[in-house]
Amino acid sequence: MVNVVATRPGQAAENFVAAQLQSCGWQILARNKRTPYAEVDMFALPPPIGSALVLVEVKARHPLSWAQHELSLGWKQRRRLARALIYEANRLRWGGEIRADLAFVELQAGLPKAWELVEGIDLLD
Repeated sequence: MVNVVATRPGQAAENFVAAQLQSCGWQILARNKRTPYAEVDMFALPPPIGSALVLVEVKARHPLSWAQHELSLGWKQRRRLARALIYEANRLRWGGEIRADLAFVELQAGLPKAWELVEGIDLLD
């Protein structure tokens, strides 16, 4: 298990997801990136590197709310994240695929216990 030291549960979840993605071959480009539209938990490149630019939003969850993925992002947050993703892609002059993924982390006593990555969430519905 990855050793995660953090001062708050959300930070512990973000550290955990970053470590898990890196162990799967992802390259983390930025964490807690501020854009004019939103602060983004992570921008990353999944393997093979260069195949996509991915905005990763991390949500720490109690086990009882684990199944409520669709309720975790409101339409305003989705719109802000979509604009942030487009902004970053333009800033990087990214010519490939862009997408948003949602990482859910189950916390137990404030520490990450399990996680799930939902790839390709729709930010513009």
